Amino acid sequence: MLNDLQLNSILEDFDIAYWKINLLNKEVTWSEHFNTLVGNPEFSESHFDFFLKEILHQDYRYDFRVYFDKLTEENEAFSIELKLKLNNGKYRWFECRNLKNKENNRETAVLLFVNIHQSKRDQYTIEENFFYYRETAQMTNTGGWYIDTINKNIYWDNVTKKIVDCPLDYQPPYEEHFKFYAPEEHPTVISAFEKCEKYGIPFKVELKMRNLYHKDFWVRATGKPVYNEEQEIIGIRGVFQDINEQKVNELNLQNSLDIIATQNSRLFNFAHIVSHNLRSHSSNLCLIVELLKDAKTNKDKIELIPNVTDISENLDSAINQLNEIVNKQSILRKERRIVSFEKALSGVIASTSSLINRENAKIVAEFHALKEISHIPEYLESILLNLITNAIKYKHPGRKPVIYIQTYIKNETQFLEVSDNGLGIDLDQYGDKMFGMYKTFHENLDSRGIGLFITKNQVEALGGSISVTSTIDVGTTFKIKF
Repeated sequence: MLNDLQLNSILEDFDIAYWKINLLNKEVTWSEHFNTLVGNPEFSESHFDFFLKEILHQDYRYDFRVYFDKLTEENEAFSIELKLKLNNGKYRWFECRNLKNKENNRETAVLLFVNIHQSKRDQYTIEENFFYYRETAQMTNTGGWYIDTINKNIYWDNVTKKIVDCPLDYQPPYEEHFKFYAPEEHPTVISAFEKCEKYGIPFKVELKMRNLYHKDFWVRATGKPVYNEEQEIIGIRGVFQDINEQKVNELNLQNSLDIIATQNSRLFNFAHIVSHNLRSHSSNLCLIVELLKDAKTNKDKIELIPNVTDISENLDSAINQLNEIVNKQSILRKERRIVSFEKALSGVIASTSSLINRENAKIVAEFHALKEISHIPEYLESILLNLITNAIKYKHPGRKPVIYIQTYIKNETQFLEVSDNGLGIDLDQYGDKMFGMYKTFHENLDSRGIGLFITKNQVEALGGSISVTSTIDVGTTFKIKF
């Protein structure tokens, strides 16, 4: 075994103090460096008792005594981390372990006290940082991930696995990782990851992911390149933050704002039209009244009476049309319910049977893909009525009118299409006026120009949209997205 000078010379450089223990009488002597650490105390009792009472932190006294007794009685090795009070009055971390006795000396044992305070503090700092990271990640639904682009592996932490709704022991397959993104997001995802892997361009995007059960949800994905010592990109590290709730609320809010803006625009347009039309009839009526006052003879007055009749009829017609629009809008107060397309169409055919029979029109309907919908029944019937009667009114003179109606679902969105083989519409000329009030595009005497205006209002009032494609002399198709 090393002598005191050798031990002091070797160990003091490493801030390591030691005890020498006489295994026969359990007396303890301290190395010079240990004395320096604890301040060269003066005491009348034994080193061991003073150490227990004054130097060793009380939390470790029992365990240390147990280990010490086993060492002195059974020569059993041990290692323990504990706190010692140094000469500055502060506690520091040490690792206490016995020095291996290569000479098999059964009379003397050596205990080393290795200063591990800095490493212990670093460990606590790491644990504390990890605790804050873990708590922050859970509170903000933010999970970490890493893609090893060299070995083609993907690593998710537990929060990411929770976000994707998969078991904690699930290992995402590298070759199938695109299945965790909604199909419409694939171009964005491919572009972001390729730029990051090839050129080191970080990314931060909002996109729709898809969990193991094919349910879509929104995340904010952030990714940065990982370099090796040669500054070569070897992977991508980032986080997923679950923003589904706020994103859905944001989209709903934006949709509501769009609906409000559209409704305000229609309201302004409606008010302008009402003001213009009623003022026009009112001005004409006032003019006739002035002419009647200025008429010199009864004959002149009688000649003006037909004008009064015409103005009165036009005014009454305008008011009735406006009242019809208002009545259609008032249906909004009603609640949606499940409506059968076939049943709604049957009601429309029954109410227009005379028109259909007179024009020998043929109606073909296919509702196999989507048989019913949550809607306001009166709205759905009104939409079908306007589109069917329009198709018949503007039929091609050289052929019998055929109207094809179908429903379907595409990308989880419900659609209704109404197609005809009629005159068609010049969309280059009238496309921006298609759904305006009092807009007509053919020479029919019974055209009033409010049917499509009402239809568009009814569709958009429930959050849908309507579009049109048409070819002159071929036909027209109206597509409604619910």
